[in-house]
Amino acid sequence: MKHQLIDVRKVSKKYKGNVYALKNINFSVKQGEFVYVIGASGAGKSTLLKFLYREEEQTFGSIKIGNTLVSRINHKQLYLLRRKLGVVMQKDLFLSDRTVFENIAVSIEAVSAAKSNEIALRTNDVLEVVGMVGMNDRKINELSIGQQKRVAIARAIVNYPTIVIADEPTANLDAKAALEIMKLFFKINSMGTTIIMATHDSTMVNTVRERVLELNHGELIRDEQEGGYTRYPDNKDVYIW
Repeated sequence: MKHQLIDVRKVSKKYKGNVYALKNINFSVKQGEFVYVIGASGAGKSTLLKFLYREEEQTFGSIKIGNTLVSRINHKQLYLLRRKLGVVMQKDLFLSDRTVFENIAVSIEAVSAAKSNEIALRTNDVLEVVGMVGMNDRKINELSIGQQKRVAIARAIVNYPTIVIADEPTANLDAKAALEIMKLFFKINSMGTTIIMATHDSTMVNTVRERVLELNHGELIRDEQEGGYTRYPDNKDVYIW
């Protein structure tokens, strides 16, 4: 039986003026799931993902990754959480004057004290996974956008995370490149890694059926899984904090 890996309970983000970016979000994710997070721009997708890797903090509610309550991790210990997580952002940030190898290696160095031979081994392993063998010495600015996205994914998985969080990873790609990147995420998921992906790609969501969390104006209105779904049309829960 797959164990529960993520648990989100009564999570809200409130700003001044009683404005909510997210309101009373509840869901859990099991080990090995692939979860799409969908919704229009401004629905709260990116905010929700940022809560998971503590880029932002919720105003109310709790988030657990494994047995760890995310809000209670102090900043000096955040690297321990991020060892469990790989993050692929919509806009990839690279060291533009460095090589592919160097851009991946820095992710290992940020969370561990690995030796140079281990760094090389792990970097070559993930480059093989993402189909970039032999590209170690290429500069980032010499790569196509699709190749850069592969490097970003390699960087996200190089510490062997249990969860990969991806925010609109195909947003700037043409249809062919987007399909190849999605195949890569499915491949990584097939290895046992949990994937949480925010996306606007309704074609992919409808073609490759996985679990869907739908947000609308900061509220969770749908949690659809294989074999059925739970719909929250009004989200009229009483908010007690």
